[in-house]
Amino acid sequence: MSVKPPEKVQSLNPGEKFNFRCGPDVSCFTECCRALDLALTPYDVLRLRKSLGLDSATFLQRYAVIEQQQDEAFPQVFLAMLDDDRNRCPFVCADGCTVYQDRPAACRAYPVGRGLRMTTCRNRLQEIFVLVREDHCQGFAAGGETTPEDWMADQGLEPYNRFSDAMLPLLRHPIILQGWEPNPDQQREYLHTLYQLDDFRSRVEAGELALPGQETAGSLAELDDYQLLLAAIDWLPTTWPEHKSDGRLNKV
Repeated sequence: MSVKPPEKVQSLNPGEKFNFRCGPDVSCFTECCRALDLALTPYDVLRLRKSLGLDSATFLQRYAVIEQQQDEAFPQVFLAMLDDDRNRCPFVCADGCTVYQDRPAACRAYPVGRGLRMTTCRNRLQEIFVLVREDHCQGFAAGGETTPEDWMADQGLEPYNRFSDAMLPLLRHPIILQGWEPNPDQQREYLHTLYQLDDFRSRVEAGELALPGQETAGSLAELDDYQLLLAAIDWLPTTWPEHKSDGRLNKV
């Protein structure tokens, strides 16, 4: 969702209870579905474009805005809002979300935000939760006691979180932390690989690139699109420079 002022965001401990409910009977229903800076993950795009029956290129052309954010190694893909007086999401109508079963992770999680950090103990990932309280939102007064974990489970976020977690080692790769900045070709390859998975499959099948352990077209055909996305996430850093423990970079 859009970046909120600090006072709108509250820390939320694992297991901490809060009250929230959303639905057509809540007076602010769909008010949160406008004027968004809603970043789309590769998994979000895959789910949405399959739901809409579109290829990747068509989906990105119709529904996405691609921007290079300051201090980010790679471009980000945002959902394009409608150019109307409400700046609405293109998938919202009076009755709610028209792609509800495949809505993006940020929409599912709202009003909870989820992040990850690496613990000092065995480098394990730890979930961090926040609660976003917007002035217009009446959902906090509508009842429905829950916890961040129960809310995530109820909103079907398990696969979304799993793919987001798989992206973390890529986005926090050692060479990026060491200051490596991808060139425009590498930035385009990032988008081409992760956000245009149908084209990525075609390139692998044509022998233009090889995935480890997927040397034959037959073995590739056994991968569904979601398995292929995980393979693509693992493959992409193999095209980058190598890193060394002393902080220097070696070119492959």
